[in-house]
Amino acid sequence: MKHSMKIPIRFDAIRLVLCSVLLLSKAVPVFADKPTVGKPAPDFVFTADAPLGRLRKLSDYRGKPVALHFWATWCGPCIRELPLIADLTESKADELTVLAVNCAEMDRTVSSFLSKRNIRLNLVMDTDRKISRLYNINAIPQTFMIDKDGVIRSVQVGSYTKKELDGAVDALLARR
Repeated sequence: MKHSMKIPIRFDAIRLVLCSVLLLSKAVPVFADKPTVGKPAPDFVFTADAPLGRLRKLSDYRGKPVALHFWATWCGPCIRELPLIADLTESKADELTVLAVNCAEMDRTVSSFLSKRNIRLNLVMDTDRKISRLYNINAIPQTFMIDKDGVIRSVQVGSYTKKELDGAVDALLARR
């Protein structure tokens, strides 16, 4: 006599739920890797010195603190804060590297914007948003203060006042 194994619908539903939980649990590490204060800053490759096209990595700057600043030309708070970032880039050049990551704009748009305002930055173009996704950027401006060992020491979402920026930089430089 043949026994047919009929699996009750209820068992299939339980199996579906368990499979879904397992699949979702595999996705959790993506969120666990979100850049966090006290953790190493995610490394990335970018083109420095645009005319020369020299490839650099964030980790190339180990040994010197880095301010990693995300911004865009269409962002009002970014535009108001940019002169502070440019001043910081020049005034602390011997002690701190400031990298200004432009989020998802074309080179021509950004260079025209900076030229009209006579602003000089260590510009990182993130036209494909890979760096922004790596740093989980969902609001700009946003600045990561990274110590000389490549560890994130503070994150500012929104623009700094001059006093706040000076305080954040002083705290970062005091960690030497």
